[in-house]
Amino acid sequence: MRRRRADPALDLLIEIDKLWPMTAKSKAQPSPAGRPTSTGARARAERSGEYREARDEYTAISALRQRNWIAAHIRERRYELDLTQHEVAERAGTSHSFISKLEGGEHIPTLPVLQRILAVLDEDLLIGIERRGDANETDREIAPMPQLATG
Repeated sequence: MRRRRADPALDLLIEIDKLWPMTAKSKAQPSPAGRPTSTGARARAERSGEYREARDEYTAISALRQRNWIAAHIRERRYELDLTQHEVAERAGTSHSFISKLEGGEHIPTLPVLQRILAVLDEDLLIGIERRGDANETDREIAPMPQLATG
């Protein structure tokens, strides 16, 4: 199912909801308009099917992020770009079932496959190395993943 492109105002609301998770205390506090923010979110959801769909998707992504950060990131980025799993699979040279299992947290891709998937999502894979040493001293190095020789 493809998500229709939302208007910029709806995209802004979704982005705000992603960036500012609500605690139980903040949900009960009234906004400047005089009603709790959770009431406002419910009202937006009742008025807009697109908002409900986006809210539900980001709720699922948030839960997935607790289990598998890579899967959640790929699913979220694909959703933001309005791509289907089939489109990502075809462009990355893999199968739809692999993308589905990856986004479900059932698979961890090899680095070359992850690199191809991220390229489809307009992202680069970086490799980080952290040297363990003294508690006060950390040495980190991050670089783009090297291109593997083909053929």
